[in-house]
Amino acid sequence: MVRLLGIVGFVLLATASAVAHEPILLDSRRATPGLLLELTELTDPSDNRPRYRLRASGLPPGTVFGVWTKDFGHTFHEVAAGFRVEPSGRLLAVDQDASGRRQWLDEMDFLPGPYPPGAIWEVAIVSVDRSLTAFAKVIPRPIVAHDGPCRLSLQLVSHRGDRFMATGDGFAAGDEIVIESRKSGKVTLKRQRVSAEGRLRPDVISHGALGGDHSARYVITGRACTVAVDYEWGDPALARR
Repeated sequence: MVRLLGIVGFVLLATASAVAHEPILLDSRRATPGLLLELTELTDPSDNRPRYRLRASGLPPGTVFGVWTKDFGHTFHEVAAGFRVEPSGRLLAVDQDASGRRQWLDEMDFLPGPYPPGAIWEVAIVSVDRSLTAFAKVIPRPIVAHDGPCRLSLQLVSHRGDRFMATGDGFAAGDEIVIESRKSGKVTLKRQRVSAEGRLRPDVISHGALGGDHSARYVITGRACTVAVDYEWGDPALARR
């Protein structure tokens, strides 16, 4: 039987509040070799809520899978169950829905709901015996900026909102860039050499209790571009939008 939580039509609201199953321990580092899960973002000019479609490949026909999601700061929970792998490789609901139709998993929309900026949302498909797993992840509300080919992004990596990881690409190969970090009125500068592929080494930014100001700015200045992001840390960084 197909079990869907939070369904409105074909839209599944995969939020932490719509949980009706006990969590299980899933680890994306232990994904089944050969199985692939992809998230494709859908665009809707009338709705700025991030929504995604799932596409899986490499699954053995006849196996039944469920869909699990991991909200930032929580464990994986099952949000949809009862999808059998057809000979074509697509996942089809074992039973009909309330309207008498059988649903293809790759035609359903998944919404993480309000989400902290820069935080990762994870999705997994898991066989009913828990022996087969595939994972995908996305940042629904990215903290990102561009200047020409240069791209800078920040990922929230602390459940307290006090640590971020900065990454960048598209910079001039071998360039020496200047990194400027502003937080709570304090400015720090450092230099870094860009890789031959135009990427920056990941830089972990940590914030401490330096005052009541929780706004910050991170700037990278290179030979061909200057790119900056403004963000908040601490409790404001965990606000769901």
